[in-house]
Amino acid sequence: MRAQPLRVAVTRDEGLDGPLTEALRRRGLDPVTCTVVGEAPPPEPEPLARAARNLEAYQWLVVASQRAVAALLEARGGAPLPASLRTAAVGAKTAARLVAAGAGMPLTAPAAGAAALIGVLRGADEWPGRRVLIPRALEGGRELGQSLRQWEACVDEVVAYRTLARPAEEIVVTWATARPEAVVVASPSAARALVRAVGADALRRLERVAAIGSTTAMQLVALGVPAVVPARSDFDAVADLLTGPSTPVPPEVHP
Repeated sequence: MRAQPLRVAVTRDEGLDGPLTEALRRRGLDPVTCTVVGEAPPPEPEPLARAARNLEAYQWLVVASQRAVAALLEARGGAPLPASLRTAAVGAKTAARLVAAGAGMPLTAPAAGAAALIGVLRGADEWPGRRVLIPRALEGGRELGQSLRQWEACVDEVVAYRTLARPAEEIVVTWATARPEAVVVASPSAARALVRAVGADALRRLERVAAIGSTTAMQLVALGVPAVVPARSDFDAVADLLTGPSTPVPPEVHP
């Protein structure tokens, strides 16, 4: 039995009342802020604005993050999603954000990550000629778009936002102040920024390194940091993972 709650570094830019922080606190953990990346608008906003204006021309909207949904809605001036638009999402939280924006029941996968959603999408429609919009991070993965193009869908990928790493010296100071015993890493860009700043050894010494999503876990593994990943890409699932037993992704596995 631990004398004190596990101190968990939150690398997301969300503040003391953010959704991941609250999920950790509900499980009796001690979340400490250690932001490593922030969000910024896309370098060229016009492609997103144009896609948002013409969203009725698409049959499908496929998204991998809540931030992508929020950026698309902002570009639409808050207008709801077209009723005829079919949607698919990586993760339950992203699906819920789509529903709140006016989507019907989004297609999701039973497991975390883009690869699982690709498996579900394959049989969801007759893809040749279908127009699909994928708003994503500048640094986001391309697996969804590549698979849909292989199925002969007409895919438009637009940059909805980008992530910027904090200066390494700032991350080092924040990390030292936080004194974490575990960490939650929410994106591949956050994994790279954190390892670049504090080093892989500092993460390997922690009791647990948790990744939100298999892509982030594989990025950590490629950087030499064994990671654990929940079955679902959401904050409650990763909080549950930190309070129970789990098996790390082995360090010899690479993306």
